[in-house]
Amino acid sequence: MSDQDLVVRLVSALEALQTKEMHTKAPASAQTGTLLHQPGGMFTTVGLKRDVVSTHVSPRGLGAALPVLPADDDDPRYTFLTGFSDDIGSEPEGVCDDAPTGFMKGGSLTATFGLVKRQTDTIQINKLLHRKRGVTTDLRLMNSVFNGNVGLDMSSMTDAQLLNLAVKAEMVDVGVRMERKLSTLLWQGAITNNTGGGGYKEFPGLDSQIATGHVDAETNTAMPAADSLIHNFNYNAVDGTTLDIVEYLSMAEFYMRHIADRTNMNPVTWAIVMRPELWFELSAVWPCRYLTHRCADNSGNAPMVINDNVNVAMRDSMRNGFYIDINGNRYPVIIDDGIMEHTNITNANVPAGHYASSAYFVPLRIRGAFPTIYWEHVDYAQVNSELSPLGQGRGSVPFWSDSGRYLWVYRDNGYCFDLQAMIEPRAVLRTPHLAYKLQNILYSPLEHLRSPYPTSPYWQDGGTSLPATSTSYAVWGNTTT
Repeated sequence: MSDQDLVVRLVSALEALQTKEMHTKAPASAQTGTLLHQPGGMFTTVGLKRDVVSTHVSPRGLGAALPVLPADDDDPRYTFLTGFSDDIGSEPEGVCDDAPTGFMKGGSLTATFGLVKRQTDTIQINKLLHRKRGVTTDLRLMNSVFNGNVGLDMSSMTDAQLLNLAVKAEMVDVGVRMERKLSTLLWQGAITNNTGGGGYKEFPGLDSQIATGHVDAETNTAMPAADSLIHNFNYNAVDGTTLDIVEYLSMAEFYMRHIADRTNMNPVTWAIVMRPELWFELSAVWPCRYLTHRCADNSGNAPMVINDNVNVAMRDSMRNGFYIDINGNRYPVIIDDGIMEHTNITNANVPAGHYASSAYFVPLRIRGAFPTIYWEHVDYAQVNSELSPLGQGRGSVPFWSDSGRYLWVYRDNGYCFDLQAMIEPRAVLRTPHLAYKLQNILYSPLEHLRSPYPTSPYWQDGGTSLPATSTSYAVWGNTTT
């Protein structure tokens, strides 16, 4: 949906509210949102240059590589043929005696929607019409605040007019905070975090699905054939010698390809997914370890490695191309900020100055093109047909954006209003038995990267949304703006 279409929907909702009483939970009774060129706004310093540079760090990760599909099944079933039983009965004595029998076995997994809401601060309509004297009102953002790397981004929330329209700025703020939340829920979502009243729900993240202990959704019967392969690096360093990172990833790759081959799922497309800090440290050690893996003399000593340009060239090529070669097969590497990272503050097994997280084999497609991991969302684009009996009253109900992914509601309190957006998403992994997790890998980069999440100690912003006030003088009294 374009910016123009989104504005048209909002205007329609506002016009309907002028002629029809509609009351929801009221926003504040005065302006709390960030103003721009209005008195008291962010960009009211006289002499501001037009070009504005953003230092906002946006998340990136696996979500952007996944298909996004509308869905309406609350309790779906994803069915497996788990195998065939062993022979039942004895070998026959006579020619016409009964022979051993057997039976086919199967099961299913399920998925559940989450529910995430974010809203703007309160906007006072008449405040939007004021302009501070002498300010620049055609600011231009030089770099985008969105990277489109979550997969359920608010694509309608482009940067156009972000710095010049206060309502657009508030809506973009909602999009930024949705982007942050969904990028972490993709991995860390857990239904145990749901609120009691149902106003907030998390869908099971990939750490809950790339797991062992899968059961049939109907009978709770164990389905080990659907289990993922899980290894524990046990907080050993990625470049350490106690456990060998090449040995673990090589065995996992061989195991995954064995299953894919024996279950006739080829060609399978996998991606290797990990945090960017772990990728930087792994790519530094991988060339040397990979090129000399299991090379040793009769005494068990590793061969001498000459540090020529082979290792350096391989490392640089891996980093620039975001790929890794394992057992002669090349896999794309996706770095993801939403993967859980442990520190010495959150985990006693992690020494100070170190970090620990997991690396994953994630199956994207099987049989060439069949998607095996994807986003689903409740399709709010269907709301108009469901509400068709309301006739013209449909103009006062919530409006959708982004191909039906988000549902917006306008909430008014006199001349003040706010906007709230809602999404009901879930992540679906159809083939957990083709997924792998190597957990608790320790690494210690010289510098930790800046984080896109305000809860992280590596997040940085600064500045202010409320500049200093100024005073003007007149015979009838002083005013502060």
